[in-house]
Amino acid sequence: MIDIKQNITDKNYDKVLETLNALNISETDADSFRCEVDILLESFYVCHGSEEETVNRIAIKCLNLLKRACARGESFQNAIVSRVEFLERVRDILVDEKKTIPENVRTNCLQLLANLCVQNRSNQERIITYMQTFLLTNVSSNGSYANASAMILYNGFIYKAVDLNLHDVLARLLDNVEANQTAQTDVPEFVCIFLEYLIAESNEMVQVLEKIDVSKKLLLYRYLIEYIRQEDRRIHPIHPDVFKHLLAEFKKKSDMILKTDNVQLDAQDTEEAFTLLVMVADSTCVEPYGSFLRHDGGLFLNLGCLLRQMQLLGKSETKNMFTPVQKIEEILRIKQGDTELDIESQISYSLRSAVVKGLANLTYKSKKNQKLAREMDIIAAILECTNLDARNPLIKEWSILAIHNLCDDNLENQQFIAGLKKLGDAENSLLTEYKSGTIRISDGKA
Repeated sequence: MIDIKQNITDKNYDKVLETLNALNISETDADSFRCEVDILLESFYVCHGSEEETVNRIAIKCLNLLKRACARGESFQNAIVSRVEFLERVRDILVDEKKTIPENVRTNCLQLLANLCVQNRSNQERIITYMQTFLLTNVSSNGSYANASAMILYNGFIYKAVDLNLHDVLARLLDNVEANQTAQTDVPEFVCIFLEYLIAESNEMVQVLEKIDVSKKLLLYRYLIEYIRQEDRRIHPIHPDVFKHLLAEFKKKSDMILKTDNVQLDAQDTEEAFTLLVMVADSTCVEPYGSFLRHDGGLFLNLGCLLRQMQLLGKSETKNMFTPVQKIEEILRIKQGDTELDIESQISYSLRSAVVKGLANLTYKSKKNQKLAREMDIIAAILECTNLDARNPLIKEWSILAIHNLCDDNLENQQFIAGLKKLGDAENSLLTEYKSGTIRISDGKA
């Protein structure tokens, strides 16, 4: 190691690389490493700004050796961070507003900072305090530094090494999610890990949910819907306090809709309620959420009343996004893309299906909810959903499941349905004559 500096001065780069490659960091003791740190950093500082391939290789090799040393423990990490002007020099390299530093050097510098933070609370405090603005900005912007920046912030947050503003951190993480959704790319690993910690391991997020912007809140709800749907995430369910808070928010928002004669379908509260509705409905299919929700009679009544409200809106004289699309001609035109009716982009798409799905799952082996469905006229509302509706895929199937669960081991509900009297044929466009090419459907009277 002693001749590296001179070899760099003499531009004997191959010799420098040969010496660096021979260095075995895994067997170096802490005292020896303190001397080697100075040589590695000095060599790096001399070579880091060069675009010449061999010189760049020296800079990267120095960084890789320093990163590898971090795995040896806190004493090795501290030996690096404690060097005079180290953080200042690294920050200048990372910021590099003039774009004079090779990208691979900047990337490896950030990775080195991340390695220096692993299980080292004092380094987390130093680095995050010094680099916080840079780190948060990179998570938001979703650039090439987003993952390492999220890793540093995550380590600092879980060890409480520095007082991070969770409201700001959560907003930055959601910025990253949104950027990747727009680009149709995967969310960086440590952004996912950080969000999973806030979702499943901690209840701290509850304190800031009311403060975040509505657009960010909706983004979070949609992220949670996907979180619930992914089987590999089910071993880390949403933290009970977070889930209860979201359930309470759904009840509050949807209750506002239920008590309004003229629902403002474009209102933010309505969009929040409907997004949470999908999350709650999906939760009824998954444990441990399903067992918990089946004991919530208030939720069952809420969903039942919401279904009736949607049906009422769908029957109004003025067509709206809840008006069922049941005519074969309309359905075929939608399937073929030969219509201006873009139902799949509307907020109401699949919502009634989601409500019926929730009701079906909440009545599964639940005597309490089976009884509520009969007494509160929710059975009749579900029976009304057994027709095809292009706005609500699978609503017929979910309705059949709901009826099965309502009647399962429940003589009262079986007798209730058996006792219903036919008042006449329901209007059903599937039974009317329709011609389309070689297809002909008739009610048999023609």
